[in-house]
Amino acid sequence: MKLKITTILLLLILNNLIFSQSKEPELTISLLANDKIADVNVDQEKFINSIGLIMDYCKNKLSDFPNTQKIGILVIAHKNGKPTYKCFSNPKIAIELQTEILNELNNLEIENTKLVDFPIFISINSGNNGEITDFEGFVDPVKQKFEEYESADMQTKLKLNKEFAINEVLPVLSAYQVIVDDKFEGVKSFGQLMQKTNFSEIQNIEKLTSKNKNYWRATMEMNIGNQLVPITKIFTLVSQGELDYAKKYMEIIQMFSDDKSTANYYLEELNYRLDLFNEQLNKEINDGIVEHDKGYFSEAISKYTEILKKYPNSSWALYEKYFSENAKNLAENKMAKDDRKNWDLSKIEIYKHNPLYNMDVRANNGKEAYLLYRRQEIASLFKKKDDNLKDIFKYAEIATDLGVYDFAAQLFWISATFDKDNSEKAIDNYLYCLDKLGETELKSNFKGNFDKIFKNIDQDKESEMKKNSIYKSMKN
Repeated sequence: MKLKITTILLLLILNNLIFSQSKEPELTISLLANDKIADVNVDQEKFINSIGLIMDYCKNKLSDFPNTQKIGILVIAHKNGKPTYKCFSNPKIAIELQTEILNELNNLEIENTKLVDFPIFISINSGNNGEITDFEGFVDPVKQKFEEYESADMQTKLKLNKEFAINEVLPVLSAYQVIVDDKFEGVKSFGQLMQKTNFSEIQNIEKLTSKNKNYWRATMEMNIGNQLVPITKIFTLVSQGELDYAKKYMEIIQMFSDDKSTANYYLEELNYRLDLFNEQLNKEINDGIVEHDKGYFSEAISKYTEILKKYPNSSWALYEKYFSENAKNLAENKMAKDDRKNWDLSKIEIYKHNPLYNMDVRANNGKEAYLLYRRQEIASLFKKKDDNLKDIFKYAEIATDLGVYDFAAQLFWISATFDKDNSEKAIDNYLYCLDKLGETELKSNFKGNFDKIFKNIDQDKESEMKKNSIYKSMKN
């Protein structure tokens, strides 16, 4: 499935508006935000006419100005209400004139956007050549957003990431889904569900995605490389503050995402955001580890507690907090060395936020020892780029063993799509995971005796586990 992109048309028309100006003053226009989303964010004809009104106003209002007088008009069109205008000048014009310009601009009837803000900068007598440098005090609103994020503390970064997902990304991605051809029923239905879901409230992401037939149908309907559907899932996780699990998905999806797609544009921004977020998070956790290693367990616990107040969904911080609490209890003779009750409670929350967290501390029998070994195997993957496809399949198998069927299914589908030599086996395992998730209808689109196939997969897994040396070393 290929989504219709009409942004190029918009840019061509805008350029015609700019370069058709034969009289003074000289006008140029800069689109400051992601112009790729114009085909879902604006009614193009009406919006272009609106820009034409602003440019005509500027041309007429400023026609008597000398060509040495530079004027800049920042226009931010909104989903609701009047645009936000700011006026800049070089050399400075009188405050009264600046106020008059802004008031008159505000009286123009400008088309609203459909989804997100659209900032535009109009330069008069200033050839900005892609960089707006002539106006003291001008701050690019897009760059300002990034600068504010970079300087924010960790708790604020979490809030900004959730708002980014809820207010900017999910509306756009779902808009692309609902405009597809009706034959792509899964994509359209999934997009409609995303549009009517209030992500500002607590949502069950598993119900919306991995246990939703249309999510998987939509995944299968997309063109190779177009990761619109799993990227949407990533941002649903971000909307709920589940950055750890979102990061796990992102690490894989970005390997196979078309870098020219709109969805990938947002994925790249999220990667930048999470790198900065995790840089702060990791530093604070490491500060706690330093205290733990000194034997200052109470101080370490205090640091982890403060971290979890700011980001309660950190599997690493939850693990380190358990580890320090366990060490403190042992040091104070408050528990026996083989007592694992606290771990059994702690791991529920740890694996909730990152079901692929690679640590486990308890194995009572061969199966638990084998699963502990499988968790730790994750760290050995993706060391060589040439092995990526092989490791994708292996990662999916590990996730299946751990019962993380949604993640496993996503990876098996990638394997089926990109690794033709392994496609049939990957599809069988993909459908096996869907069956475990409760989705039993989609297998009817494929040929095979799936009762037998699934039984064979279970037997193969059992056999693989029982021949493992770690499994054999434990009493069962």
